[in-house]
Amino acid sequence: MRHQIAIVAWLSLLSLIAACDAGVVQLGTNSDGGINGGDGLVSDHDGGSDATNHQPDAALPVDAQTNPCDGVDCGPHGTCEVSGSTSSCNCETGYHADGLSCVQDQDPCQGVTCGSNAHCASGACVCDDGYQGDPTTGCTSQNEDSVRAELVAIAKAELGNCEGVVDRPYMDNQPGLWCYDFVAWVYQQCSYPLPSPISLPQVQVSNMPNGWQAKAGDLIKFTIQHYGMVDHVSANGQTIYTVEGNVNSCVTTRVVSLSSIEYFGTLENQF
Repeated sequence: MRHQIAIVAWLSLLSLIAACDAGVVQLGTNSDGGINGGDGLVSDHDGGSDATNHQPDAALPVDAQTNPCDGVDCGPHGTCEVSGSTSSCNCETGYHADGLSCVQDQDPCQGVTCGSNAHCASGACVCDDGYQGDPTTGCTSQNEDSVRAELVAIAKAELGNCEGVVDRPYMDNQPGLWCYDFVAWVYQQCSYPLPSPISLPQVQVSNMPNGWQAKAGDLIKFTIQHYGMVDHVSANGQTIYTVEGNVNSCVTTRVVSLSSIEYFGTLENQF
């Protein structure tokens, strides 16, 4: 009997070894200590166990990466842009980024006052197109500058002419009282058409606009009954260099103070 049991055990062992070589069963034991294949791990056909070659479940969906511009409001004058993992505001012209907001650029011309025919640009006064000169006090057109220079040249060409020595047209109408006629004659000789000096707009010295200055060629009416013409004005506007007729019966130049003048006849707006 013992011999039969041994033979059966031996045959079972040989069957089990053959099954393992074929990659079908992996050994396991039952509660009785016997060999079984039901509760053991089942091998695949490549010889590997189901524990090592079991495929994982499909990956679960992953939330999209958070957009750095989410919740960023650059305002109505800019848009949020992403660079790498950071956000920034791209602002319209005239605005700049202040953190994550677009704010208006400060006007550099705020509080800047310029002269006539001039304007502020980038915080500084500049002459308008077609004009030149000092933009803080007022610019003149190239045409205006040339006319004013011509008037002074005509007047200075008459220097030294005196009553009783030469006969000049401006002396003829009112002998001894030809100061205004001299300025009117100079205007008539100019190549640019000008009105009579007496008809020019008047700027009273007692009520001069702030920063205003007379310019070359402007008519001068003194506080006495006498006329002349501006050659040029000092930088502070208090000293006037003139060309005048009928000063000691002659055409001459003088240097006078602003306080000696009643008004100027200005050539502004004549060009």
